[in-house]
Amino acid sequence: MDELKTVRELYGEPRLDPLLKARVRGLLTDEPRRRRWRLSWTAAVAGLAAAAVTAAVTVAVAVPGMTGEAGAPNRVATISGRSVLLAAATTAESDPAAANAYWRVRKLHRRTYPERLGRGANRYWVVESRLTEQWVARDGRVWSASRALGARPGSAADEEAWRRDGSPTEWSSQGEVLSTSPEKGELRAITGKVPFSMAGHEMTFEQLQRLPVAPAALKEWVTEAVSDVPAGTVDGVVADALSGLLWSKPSPPDVRAAAYRALAELPNIRYLGSATDERGRVGAGFSFTVQPPGARNGAAVRRTLIIDPDSSRVLSSTVTGRPGVRGDEVELVLEAGWTDDRPAVPELP
Repeated sequence: MDELKTVRELYGEPRLDPLLKARVRGLLTDEPRRRRWRLSWTAAVAGLAAAAVTAAVTVAVAVPGMTGEAGAPNRVATISGRSVLLAAATTAESDPAAANAYWRVRKLHRRTYPERLGRGANRYWVVESRLTEQWVARDGRVWSASRALGARPGSAADEEAWRRDGSPTEWSSQGEVLSTSPEKGELRAITGKVPFSMAGHEMTFEQLQRLPVAPAALKEWVTEAVSDVPAGTVDGVVADALSGLLWSKPSPPDVRAAAYRALAELPNIRYLGSATDERGRVGAGFSFTVQPPGARNGAAVRRTLIIDPDSSRVLSSTVTGRPGVRGDEVELVLEAGWTDDRPAVPELP
C-alpha cells in the first residue's frame, strides 16, 4: 500500500510553512560558512506528508557542535531568525525596480486614548483606530491623508463601564471630540518639508536611492548618520533606522536587501518565532529596544516587527513602553510600494 498516496488523497498536497521555507532557503543559499547537510528525498517527502496530518509541527535545525546543553534552544532560535532575515533579503533583492509615479504607504493605526473617559464611577479606556496614507512623487511632492475609524471601549471591563455610562457615541476631551463613527477623512499637500527622516535627520528621495548596498557599508553609513544620539542608545537607534528602510521609505530593492542582511548581524535583534498580526496575517516576529533620550532608570521602548518572509514585506510594527503612552501603539502596514493611483482620501478597510 502506498501510504504517501493515501495521505495526499485524504488531505491534498501539504502546505509548506513559510517560516520553514525561509529557514531552508537561508540554510542553502545564504549561509555558505555553515556545513550543508544532506537529507534523503524519501525522508523529506515523508516529513511533508506527516505535516499534512499533524496539528503542530516542530522544526529543529541541527547545528554542528550543539549537544543539547541548556543554552542550545536560544542558539537554535537565533540562527533560525538570522536565516529568516537572510531569506527575506534574497526575496527583496529580486524585486524589480519600480517606474510608477508615487511611493505610497497605507497604514492602520491603533492606540489607547491617554485619558480615561466616562462619568463618576463609570470610567473606561477607549481605543482609537485611524487610517493614514502618504504619497511621495519622484519630484519630492508629498501628500498626507488621514481618516479616523472611530473609538471603542478597550476591554470587556471597559465595555461594561461604557454601557453603565449610557453607551455614549461621542466624548469631548482635551479640546477634541472623539466619536464611535468613522470620519470622512482629509487629504492635504505637505509643503516646505522633506518627506523622509532617519532618527530625526531629514532625507530626500535622491539620498535614499544612493544609500550603500553592501550590508556592512550601509550599517556604517547609518551609524554615522545617527552618531549624535546619546551614548548607550546607538545600537537601538541603528536597528530602528535600518528597519525603517524595509517599509516606511521607498528604498531600492538592493538597499532593502542590504538592510535585512545588516539587521541579521545585529546582536540586539531578538527573534520571536512565528507571529500573527491583528489582521490574522502570519509572519516572523522580531523585536529590539530603543533607549529614548532622557529616559530614567534604564526605561526602553520596544519595537516589534512582523515580517512576511515569502514577500519580504513588513506586516506590522508595534511600539511598547513609549513614555506617556498607555498600552501598545500598533501600525498595520496595509500597503507599501509604488503605484500610479493618485492621492486620495483613504477608503474604509
